[in-house]
Amino acid sequence: MSRTTNASRNIIWGTIGRGIGLILPFVCRTVMIKTIGIEYVGLSGLFSSLLVVLSFAELGIGNALVFSMYKPVAEGNDDKVCALLAFYRKCYFIIGCFILVCGIIMLPFVPNLIKGDIPSDINVYWLFAIYLTNNLLGYFLFAYKNSIFIACQQNHIASKVTLVTNIVLNLARIILLLLYKNFYCFAVVLPIITLVNNVIVSYMAGKYYPKYICRGNLEKSEIKEIALKVGGMVFQKVGGIAMSSVDTLIISSFLGLVTLGMYNNYYIITTSLTSFLAILTSSIVSVIGNSIVTESKAKNKDDFIKFNFIYVWLVAWMTVTMLVLYQPFMQIWVGQKLMFSNAISFLFTFCFFVHHWCDTLYIYQEATGAWWETKFVPLLVAICNLVTSIVLLEYIGFAGILVATILSCFIYIIGYAKVIVKGYFGDIMSLKNYLSKQILYMISTLFVSAITYYCCSYIDVGNIYSNMGISIIVCLLLPNLLLWLMWRNLNEYKLAYAFVARNFLKSKEKRNSGIN
Repeated sequence: MSRTTNASRNIIWGTIGRGIGLILPFVCRTVMIKTIGIEYVGLSGLFSSLLVVLSFAELGIGNALVFSMYKPVAEGNDDKVCALLAFYRKCYFIIGCFILVCGIIMLPFVPNLIKGDIPSDINVYWLFAIYLTNNLLGYFLFAYKNSIFIACQQNHIASKVTLVTNIVLNLARIILLLLYKNFYCFAVVLPIITLVNNVIVSYMAGKYYPKYICRGNLEKSEIKEIALKVGGMVFQKVGGIAMSSVDTLIISSFLGLVTLGMYNNYYIITTSLTSFLAILTSSIVSVIGNSIVTESKAKNKDDFIKFNFIYVWLVAWMTVTMLVLYQPFMQIWVGQKLMFSNAISFLFTFCFFVHHWCDTLYIYQEATGAWWETKFVPLLVAICNLVTSIVLLEYIGFAGILVATILSCFIYIIGYAKVIVKGYFGDIMSLKNYLSKQILYMISTLFVSAITYYCCSYIDVGNIYSNMGISIIVCLLLPNLLLWLMWRNLNEYKLAYAFVARNFLKSKEKRNSGIN
């Protein structure tokens, strides 16, 4: 199959899975708030973040090995792919053992991470053990086989499995919460479904790719090359943990479970939108990785420009929509008592934008394997985010945590831009031009956001549901119209338009030939 066909199929199935996987968790969280309370939402977020911290032991080995598979898969070197799989399985077993030991050591200190009272019906030690078990299943049981689908550009197969298991997981949680109103029932379903998911993915990998089995050994030079990439990924993991988990731990330790629960309610909106963007990034990263090893640097530069423009447009539209609909949605969902102020809502929205506005850099970092070259950027980000969060929390309260995250994102962008734009593309692409274009996109997004928010603020037809319905229609039309008016003369727009139109015509021709 062509790279475009693979990417399209991955995106379609990923979107279906994320769409269904977006609705059910909202329903599940709503049931949790109504049946057992906001404190349990905070507990769930806390334990999830603790396990993210423990996953640091993975060191990015999975990313490095998937990158190493692109070339042998493209060349049909099955022996090399099998040897990489065998090495991957061995590494994951060792990592799983290490995480188990670290989890046991961490267990006595878990209560110290929670400010205020813990719900009386909860034993945090048993609860942490359940979440730890779920985490360990990924390392001990077949999770490495998912790399086969990624390297072969067939993510849609694993997406179908995840779609079904996510439906079962959330439905089971909703039913158990309604019947028993017990958080243990909610938690214990997770490792069970994870086990089932991993077994099915392993079976599908064996069915579609029976030639890829764990056998053979890598040469010392190959292990050394992987170790170098993993060395760079260690720093990437530090940055990822700093951006995704440190905030949760600080809120739990300094502000308590109720504030953490409110934060998680807002954060789930941004993570839901991020999950849709992740469909696009995860679907095309293997496609770009294949292009990196088979096409010229000039061809990859043109791809970078048009992919970046399409992606930024999508992020800009999501940002505008999020700004307008955030608070009305939260009011309908959780009510006024569990809402932050409009200022905090604006910060959440801007945080989303700066976190994803330059995601194309991260996609190309994955595709080119430039982890070692960017190794110090995440470390600097981790230090900045931790220190700034604690300092600003003291002076401006909860808002300081979001401001610290925003500042950290700008460090990420500058550091990664130097490596990918200046380092990989070199003389054929200007770092100054790239950054100036990204600033233009940001200013345009802020302008469109202000106009759309101002227009929607005058919508008042009697009740919040009708107001929100009209606002949704406005957000579908007005931001895209304004962005088109501002960007239609850009060369990036012309490249992106030609790419979309060309692939739309190809898709139409295939459908017509299928009908005939």
